[in-house]
Amino acid sequence: MINRNESRSKHIQFLIEVVKNQCESIDNQLRQSNWVSFAGLPGIFVRHLPKKDLNNVPFIADLDREMWASIFQMDLNEVYTDPDAYLEFELRKKVYAYQNFFDDNPLTDAITMWFGVGFCESLLGIQQEPAQSGHEPWVGKTSIIKDKADLDKIPIPDFYNYAPAKLAHNFYARIKEQVGDGFKVIFPEWDFGPFGIATHLRGLENLSIDFIDNPVFVHELMKFLLRVKKSWSLERAKFLGTSLQSLYIANDDVNVPIISPKAYREFILPYEKEISLFHGGIDYWHSCGRIDPVLKDIMEIPFLKMVHVSPWTDLEKAALVANQDIILEIVLNPVDDVEKATPQEMKEKLRRIKDCCQGLHYTVRADAFQIVSTLENDLKQIKQWIEIAREELSSK
Repeated sequence: MINRNESRSKHIQFLIEVVKNQCESIDNQLRQSNWVSFAGLPGIFVRHLPKKDLNNVPFIADLDREMWASIFQMDLNEVYTDPDAYLEFELRKKVYAYQNFFDDNPLTDAITMWFGVGFCESLLGIQQEPAQSGHEPWVGKTSIIKDKADLDKIPIPDFYNYAPAKLAHNFYARIKEQVGDGFKVIFPEWDFGPFGIATHLRGLENLSIDFIDNPVFVHELMKFLLRVKKSWSLERAKFLGTSLQSLYIANDDVNVPIISPKAYREFILPYEKEISLFHGGIDYWHSCGRIDPVLKDIMEIPFLKMVHVSPWTDLEKAALVANQDIILEIVLNPVDDVEKATPQEMKEKLRRIKDCCQGLHYTVRADAFQIVSTLENDLKQIKQWIEIAREELSSK
């Protein structure tokens, strides 16, 4: 009798062959023809840089990890603690999306390791909340810099010997063993902006007061996080035998009015510029928050290629200040624009995007889907949106 581990290993090998074969298909080559490259590393929420002179607008639909887990009836706690379960989950996502969502998202031979939004903070001492009740791991909610002197007590994380780092190395070794030479395995990069990590270390309320009462300390904290980020990235490159690569940087806490435009320019932008220079570019700058009041400032980051424009950002204002050399990733509200939208509302939203973005270099994305009504109905809505997007975005 085949035990569960043997059954899973056989299924993994089957999925690997499916992905390899379909990567070479004509349909996948057509999907790939819309894009120049990955945005930075092929991250867990894969972004691609669209080609500039296309007649169509490339678009992608993607689900949140909780929804994927519901489709496959997999336990996310097991996914995040067992490298074989993690690999099976990622491969199943690839195959299902390619076979069921006829968007422009190409199938790739990259497995990216992702341990949740609190992974970087866990390396600094904030214990990450584990995956539970169908949700992925989350950043711990207890800040560790209660007093400003606490900053001096936080060491630079050890790339190999801290518990979260050991977990990453164990996953990496096992996944590499399973996939062989035919796949790229992407070791975790420190791809979160320093401000978001600072808010978790210090607490958002305390940090907001520090902006006013002790700006010197804020800069000390940001400089420390920049050193931590550089240390991890250099050790990572050394471990992999590669040079530093351009970055995907996540910045959800950069969100007006959580911060003011003045605070962004003073406390955040200088460090993002330094990160971009350190990596030779930021391919993709991400925030799910409102950024139209600071978008012009963001576009000062050297070697920036693409910026996330969330549904909370005023699209008309963003389009007015957009640098035509920088790609806009226009992201929809997953509930209002897709899961609860009528076909007519879907069309009107896409047409409005096209009207606002005339003359700009952009792509459209609908993602972060979670179950709103039923899994069956929500998947039906997503597939219908893809059909309508294919029609509406087939020309600029």
